[in-house]
Amino acid sequence: MYSAAISPSAPAAVAGAGAGVSSRPAAIRPAALRFCGLRREALGLRSLRCSPEAVAARRTVSAAAAAAQNGAAASGGFDYDLVIIGAGVGGHGAALHAVEKGLKTAIIEGDVVGGTCVNRGCVPSKALLAVSGRMRQLQDEHHMKSLGLQVSSPGYDRQAVADHANNLASKIRSNLTNSMKALGVDILTGVGTIVGKQKVRYGKVGFPDNEITARNIIIATGSVPFVPNGIEIDGKTVFTSDHALKLESVPDWIAIVGSGYIGLEFSDVYTALGSEVTFVEALDQLMPGFDPEIAKLAQRILINPRKIDYHTGVFASKITPAKDGK
Repeated sequence: MYSAAISPSAPAAVAGAGAGVSSRPAAIRPAALRFCGLRREALGLRSLRCSPEAVAARRTVSAAAAAAQNGAAASGGFDYDLVIIGAGVGGHGAALHAVEKGLKTAIIEGDVVGGTCVNRGCVPSKALLAVSGRMRQLQDEHHMKSLGLQVSSPGYDRQAVADHANNLASKIRSNLTNSMKALGVDILTGVGTIVGKQKVRYGKVGFPDNEITARNIIIATGSVPFVPNGIEIDGKTVFTSDHALKLESVPDWIAIVGSGYIGLEFSDVYTALGSEVTFVEALDQLMPGFDPEIAKLAQRILINPRKIDYHTGVFASKITPAKDGK
């Protein structure tokens, strides 16, 4: 089986022999809280840090709090001191910081709390990388023997691996939600739209809209996968990182269009689970956005020893899904 995928923040895609790929030369008071409002140990992910979006949101909140203190007390005729559109890690961090500063706060989310990072990015991808790391350890026969261990034919349960990533995201999503509720943040469900000065409308499709007013509004709507023109997504043989993180299949071969950090992470996961990988990079070198020394080290450790080949200076101008998803 062969497949293709596309990552969210850069034109990284994956395409397999089942999919047609055309190319041309590139023209190229939570004061002690740490992970965007939650203790790292509560998340079980010690290495995570707040995103730049969360840091920027905290600065915006501080400015809003200062303005509120200089203006009318409490909400001064507004429903809220602060309304945040988007409950990803940026919006969540802003909400907790706003409560710390004494602002009456609401957050509007049209999908699920946690946004890209928790549900379709950092958290599930690191869960899959943890699995790939363990698989490589088990596959290293020399290392296992040096420890006095005998491991024959290590394998994996694809659905169990996918469930592991999904369950971790679900747990952290629940923690984020509970942390806001515990501090008195109103969580409003629906798509938020700014309809006037200091006025926001939100609601679900098929239901009446609600309208609220706020002294300050933060837009923290996050990101979606970038799909270049000419690439057709079917979610089966040609897919974005959103689909890939669900791990609905492990293809025999997969082409990753773009060799940034997202593509590199997926190459690690797929090769550990048995896939062969081909990078298609538009620029003249792999990992063009990396520090040169880091890129050299990554290629030596994460690419050269593995079943990965690559084409640089090639732009994927067209990717066609396989017929019948096969």
